[in-house]
Amino acid sequence: MTLPVLILRPMDGARQTERRAQELGLQTVVDPLFSVEPMTWSGPAVQDFDALLLTSANAVAYGGTQLESYHPLPVLAVGEATAAAAVNAGFHIAQTGASGAQTLLDVQPAGRHRSILWLAGEQHGALDAGERQLHIVPVYRSRAIALGKKALACLRAETVVLLHSARAARHLAAELDRLHIRRDRHHAVAFSAKVAEAAGQGWRSVHTACRPDDDALLSLATGLCQSE
Repeated sequence: MTLPVLILRPMDGARQTERRAQELGLQTVVDPLFSVEPMTWSGPAVQDFDALLLTSANAVAYGGTQLESYHPLPVLAVGEATAAAAVNAGFHIAQTGASGAQTLLDVQPAGRHRSILWLAGEQHGALDAGERQLHIVPVYRSRAIALGKKALACLRAETVVLLHSARAARHLAAELDRLHIRRDRHHAVAFSAKVAEAAGQGWRSVHTACRPDDDALLSLATGLCQSE
């Protein structure tokens, strides 16, 4: 038996994950738990900063024409997908991280990028910038929605669920409880240890990717789908 992979991230990212999964021969079900929308925002002067931090491709996709003002700033991108979106939008990448935004900040040499502008989502985690100045401007929001019909149908049988964020993991757990759907037949595959913790207890199995990207996530999913 080959298990389906349930992809719950917002649609733009979900389609990217779906393409990669299908290239690996996986059966996919896409039904986002969040809808992403732009926010009205006013950006500070570009000359006040020496770097731009991007932790999601959504900041590029939904930031609007104001993003062009920050093209002169070198970009610290949290991962390959974010870096690719930034390059396509005309930015220059200074560094691409592989272990999350905090690690990306931590590995910056002393004296480099002393004032950083972070174009973020409305709901974002806390980052410790140390002695650097980190100015946060939300440019998009992700609105949580109920589990859709395709997801519910998928969850009637054993499923491999991909979890890309702690917020998504918590929202899914709440939805499963609300709908009285048992978790003990399903496998949770998490982007990071933080995401796995947010998914809670009671799953048939919980697995954490060795690095926060789709390749690592789908490698775990492939093993689970093919071993059942």
